[in-house]
Amino acid sequence: MFIGPYPYQLNHTYLGMMAQEERMNLTANNMANVSTPGFKKDVPIFEGFLVKQSKTYFGQGPDELTDRDLDLALAGPGFFQVETAAGIRYTRNGNFKVNSDGQIVTMDGDPLVGAGFVPEGAKQVIIEREGRVQAVNQDGEFVEIGQIELAEFDDPNMLIKEGYDFYVPKSPAFEPGPAENTTMEQGYLEKSNVNPVNESVQMIELYRIYEALQKIVHTKQEMDDKVISQLGKLS
Repeated sequence: MFIGPYPYQLNHTYLGMMAQEERMNLTANNMANVSTPGFKKDVPIFEGFLVKQSKTYFGQGPDELTDRDLDLALAGPGFFQVETAAGIRYTRNGNFKVNSDGQIVTMDGDPLVGAGFVPEGAKQVIIEREGRVQAVNQDGEFVEIGQIELAEFDDPNMLIKEGYDFYVPKSPAFEPGPAENTTMEQGYLEKSNVNPVNESVQMIELYRIYEALQKIVHTKQEMDDKVISQLGKLS
């Protein structure tokens, strides 16, 4: 039976290692999505020595010029609404395309709510800052085809991340309102809000801390083995 702080210290060392593992996993996932449009980084929430949960940081990412008609960057706290097989989902990923039916959809084929259908042979799609969608048909005429319906939440922290770029409310009662403080910019994409340099530095620091804790555990185990070995010689 151990006497004194030794078991207490060892237990907290293991807890510290577990916390660093969780943080490294979050950091690795953030780094893996540096190139995902609209991706929001996750940060750890601690309770004592343990990572209780992760929290999404919804800070605005930088815009990147693409000059594609169906690339849209949001300015403000709102979200695109997307129709999926599981219901409406919310996203900041503004990388869209036209499917075989002329519908404006995500790269995975989920329709963008309110965007409408692009006429066959259309020369251009024009999307205004407030979401009005027009197409220039084969005769050069402007045809109104939709009104993109953005959504805003009073508290985005009530959203749960689903996959790498979809969000869903924690409760069905938590409904969004109209996007009064959000506009969109055609021909741009909002990039991930992950800073790759900062994340890389953090990953190195976390790994060093983990290694230091691991050495403490190994040292204590070696001490245990030595004590057991000495006791065996005395018996």
